[in-house]
Amino acid sequence: MLPLLPLRVSQWLGRNLGRVAFWCLKSQRELTLQHLRLALGDAVTAVEQHHVARRAFEHLGMNGLEWLACPKLNRTTATRWIAIDGMERVEHALARGNGIIFISAHFGNWELLAAYFGLLGFRGGVVARRLRYPEYESWLIRARAANGVETFVRDTNFKELVRRLKNNQCIGIMPDQDVDSVEGVHVEFFGRPTYTPTGPAALALLTGAAMLPAFIVREDSRFRILIDEEIPVRPTGDRARDMQDITQAWSRVTERYIRQFPDHWVWMHRRWKTQPQH
Repeated sequence: MLPLLPLRVSQWLGRNLGRVAFWCLKSQRELTLQHLRLALGDAVTAVEQHHVARRAFEHLGMNGLEWLACPKLNRTTATRWIAIDGMERVEHALARGNGIIFISAHFGNWELLAAYFGLLGFRGGVVARRLRYPEYESWLIRARAANGVETFVRDTNFKELVRRLKNNQCIGIMPDQDVDSVEGVHVEFFGRPTYTPTGPAALALLTGAAMLPAFIVREDSRFRILIDEEIPVRPTGDRARDMQDITQAWSRVTERYIRQFPDHWVWMHRRWKTQPQH
């Protein structure tokens, strides 16, 4: 019955579910506060960190119920719910003919970010890892497909991603988590060495695709997509150095958005788990 509810009602329910989760899930709450202290330090008081942590849980609660509303999305509702800044950057990148790698994060309602472009007719999809709950995963893949978004399983579709980009399609990637099972490098993120996947950089170097940071933020009950400036991809012949530099560049942009909207990010993820060896 939840998808039948008006968006504002779903968001109110989700916000309160997130608030309950914040108080009930002690270990996740403490982990979130620990990461906020680690990343923001004295720039944010303990009281402010507590408020950000609670709002982050509320935000995820709203995400969950908004995802259930995805099947009733269409082009009209998407443009009514979601505004966008920087569409000219998307059009300019596609005019070059090498496709777009949208770099985003587990930030805002990232599923709505993908759905918006799918419903507007942009061809392509998103890269996602396998989930632990097959029933939920199959529902999510169907919901994305209904909005024109294909799902490419991480680590198994690299050649297909290359083909899609060379066909001038759009691929969304959220490489903002510590996944030590994939190739990565340590870059500076919130002033600390942070293990970060290099897959997006490898794709950009191989295909010449434009790399555009894209984030979605809340504005009351609606949303706004922000398309940032293109990440420079200039091969120098030193592939390892190029991948390090590109990964560091988009990580800086991601950090900037998280600092601006700290309650939009998933602070409960163990982002600094994999540390470099001495």
